[in-house]
Amino acid sequence: MIALALSLILAAGAAAEEHVTVKTPAQAVAAAVRFTPPKGWTADAYANAEGADPVLRYERFSDAVVIRLFGGPGSDYATPADFLAGPGASEEGAPSAPAGTATVAGKKVELRSRRVPIETADPHRASPPTKLKGTEVFCVLPLKGGRFAVLAYRRESPIPDLHRTGEKAWEAFLKTVKPR
Repeated sequence: MIALALSLILAAGAAAEEHVTVKTPAQAVAAAVRFTPPKGWTADAYANAEGADPVLRYERFSDAVVIRLFGGPGSDYATPADFLAGPGASEEGAPSAPAGTATVAGKKVELRSRRVPIETADPHRASPPTKLKGTEVFCVLPLKGGRFAVLAYRRESPIPDLHRTGEKAWEAFLKTVKPR
């Protein structure tokens, strides 16, 4: 019994000496992609796929600029083709639509667009008869080691922004993006 306790203590001490570095989702995104975030927007970071797919989101009012990383071990999407065929890039099962091109990190990338459901949680109002939808425009940026980033602009309102404030912030953001 004493030998078992002693071996457990020694094993715990050896494990404690091993230095394990765990990156936060924001650190994981920053390690893969350099960029200048939209000025004055608030940041939120989280991870999907049990931590395998880090997300960094900047938002201001109904607009958001989102960076999602995929393609690593345990990722929901192993390749850009998997992502484009999956629910993360579709609109209720239908493929996203072509939306032109943009230059990101010196490369021309295809933009895609889709409509996304908007959460309208006002307990004092009846639910609308149809789901309200916003828009998302996104592109895929290949990274080192088979990983890739999905860069997106979301407008989480059915009301268009006549001044294009969010779109202008996203366009300026895209000009600063560079893979590490």
